[in-house]
Amino acid sequence: MLYLLLSIFCSASLIFIFKLYERYNVHTMQAIAVNYGVCVLVGLCFPGGADVLQPEIFSRTWAYYAMALGFIFIVTFYLIAVTAQKVGVTVASVAAKISLVIPVLFSLLVLQTTVKEYTWLNYTGMAAALVAIVLSSLRPRQQEAGEAGTRVPLVLAVVLPLVIFLNSGVADSLINYTNQHHLQPHEASQFTMLTFAASAVIGGAVILYQRTRHKTSLRRRSFVAGVVLGVPNFFSIFFLIQALRYFNNDGAFFYPINNIGIILAGAAGAAILFKERLNPLNKLGLALAVLALLLISYQEIIANLF
Repeated sequence: MLYLLLSIFCSASLIFIFKLYERYNVHTMQAIAVNYGVCVLVGLCFPGGADVLQPEIFSRTWAYYAMALGFIFIVTFYLIAVTAQKVGVTVASVAAKISLVIPVLFSLLVLQTTVKEYTWLNYTGMAAALVAIVLSSLRPRQQEAGEAGTRVPLVLAVVLPLVIFLNSGVADSLINYTNQHHLQPHEASQFTMLTFAASAVIGGAVILYQRTRHKTSLRRRSFVAGVVLGVPNFFSIFFLIQALRYFNNDGAFFYPINNIGIILAGAAGAAILFKERLNPLNKLGLALAVLALLLISYQEIIANLF
């Protein structure tokens, strides 16, 4: 249970850190690139982490999937940061964690690995997830963002969470596919490390392009912010894996519980730390997100709790 709480804490803290980037004028992309470099360095401290430095790792069938996942990770991470800063912490956490719907459908329709029979309640939960994203994103007026006082268009405030939802779902589905068809259990740490390394290389390339093309200066505070983000980012994955083992690798039961915890922790933190106010539609969207996750996996939850 401790690992579950630590996983929820680390995952929720990532979005809080993104929100603080705006307050302290941190260059988000620079900090995200440094963050993935820190993830790699922390991973090297663990047994087997140095295997990612071996050239033969690229001969593995899963290597290209790991690199593709690295690209999806850094793009999604950046979008989550922008959403947390411009739209809200609660919206960002809901969009990222309600994406469980996509890998569930992918497993059902493509991988065909599910052994349970889906009912109308499960499908209702999937539909409710999409409605939850829209409701949690709506604001009575367009929200101000940035020192210049520019406003986020209402359409963009809804589109950003939806893109995060799709990207996060595609990433989880790619992990499921790779795990089933290409990855051996003892290669999981190498796969994770290569994914982080790919994200770090892509982030470094973006920073180099911005520096040479747009003369963007490298900020010292961005490196510090990247370290602050990278440590909990790595351990969010580490504690997730440990917690999953505690629940006997029952992902259908564990992930909804974990994601509900992250969504609620994100909403509570947003209200306490950043004074975010939710209108009635936002509150309905938040409640609907929790209900959607419960409906999607209610069979496993009932089986494990009763």
